[in-house]
Amino acid sequence: MLWRHGVTIMRLGRTKLDLATAMTVIENFTGPFLDYHVRRKVRPVLAGYKITHRCNLRCLHCPYWNRSGTEANFERVLATLRRMKELGVRILILEGGEPLLWRDGEKTISHVVDAARQLFSSVCVTTNGTLPWRNLELDRVWVSLDGPAVVHDTIRGHDIFDRVWRNLHEEGRGRAFVSTTVNTLNLVSIPELVVMLRGVVEGVTIQFHYPYQGLPDPLFVSPVERTPILDELIRLKRQGYPVANSVSSLNELKQERWTCEDRLLANAEPDGSITQGCYLKNRGAAECSQCGFTAHNEMSLAFKGRMEAIRTGVRIFFGGVRDSAGR
Repeated sequence: MLWRHGVTIMRLGRTKLDLATAMTVIENFTGPFLDYHVRRKVRPVLAGYKITHRCNLRCLHCPYWNRSGTEANFERVLATLRRMKELGVRILILEGGEPLLWRDGEKTISHVVDAARQLFSSVCVTTNGTLPWRNLELDRVWVSLDGPAVVHDTIRGHDIFDRVWRNLHEEGRGRAFVSTTVNTLNLVSIPELVVMLRGVVEGVTIQFHYPYQGLPDPLFVSPVERTPILDELIRLKRQGYPVANSVSSLNELKQERWTCEDRLLANAEPDGSITQGCYLKNRGAAECSQCGFTAHNEMSLAFKGRMEAIRTGVRIFFGGVRDSAGR
C-alpha cells in the first residue's frame, strides 16, 4: 500500500510543472496525502470562507444574498484565517455573497488577501465579475458566468454580462477562470459559452445548481438530464476547449452519488464560525443525490490517487501544468 502512494507522489514530481510550483505542491501536500492513506487521519486541505453574504446582484439560483447575520471585523477575520490554518488548510477560497464588497473601516478585501497569503499556499477569490480585482494579489480568480449575454442576464440581471465580459478582458488576463453553475435556464447554452471563452480565460469549471429549498426546484438538473451535457463537455475538452474539470470527474457526475471525502473540506461563515465537512453544513439540507459541487468530487478523486484529478487541482490552484489536451 505504502509503495503505491509513494509512486503517486513521484509521478506528481514528474508532472509538467515548473520547479517552484512542483516544490510548493510536494512540500504542502505530501504530508496530507500520506496522512489520508497511511495514518488514516483526515484534515481539511481546501477551505471556502464566505466572508460576507452581501452582494450587489440578485441571482436567481443563489440563496446567500438574501441571508443576514453578523459580519466579522478585520481582527475576527484574521482569527478565522489562523484557525483554518491550524486545522490544516492549504488552499483558501474567499467567497460570498460578493467578497469584494467586504469592508471594515479602512480595511478592504485587499488587506484580507494580503494576510491570507502569509498563511496559505494558494489564495483565491470567487466573484460575480462586476467589480475590479486586478490589484488583488491572488493565485486564482473565479468569475461567475452562466451563459451568453441573454442567458447570463436572465439569471443575474440586466446588462450584467457586458460588465463581466469587459472585466474579464481588462482584469482577468493570466489568473482568471470562469465558474459556471448549470441549471435548467442555461443547460443548452453551456457548450456555446465554453467555445466563447477559448482564449479569454485559462479554464471553465462546471458545477450544477443545488436545490437549497428541496425539490421540486425549477432550476434543478437531474443526474439523468446531466449526462448529455457532460458528454458534450468531455468532447469539447478533448478538442482543446477550456473545460477545467477532469474527464474522470465529469464522468462521475453522471451518477446520483459520486466520490466525496468531505472531511478534506472546511467552511467558514461571515461570523467566523468554522465547520469541517460538507459545504451544506449549517447552510441547507444536504442530499447527496442532488449535489452538484464538483470541486468536492475533484479533490476527493485527487486524494484517492487519481492522477488526472491531481493534475487538474495543481493546474487550477497553482498553474504551471498542462493537461492531456496540451493546455
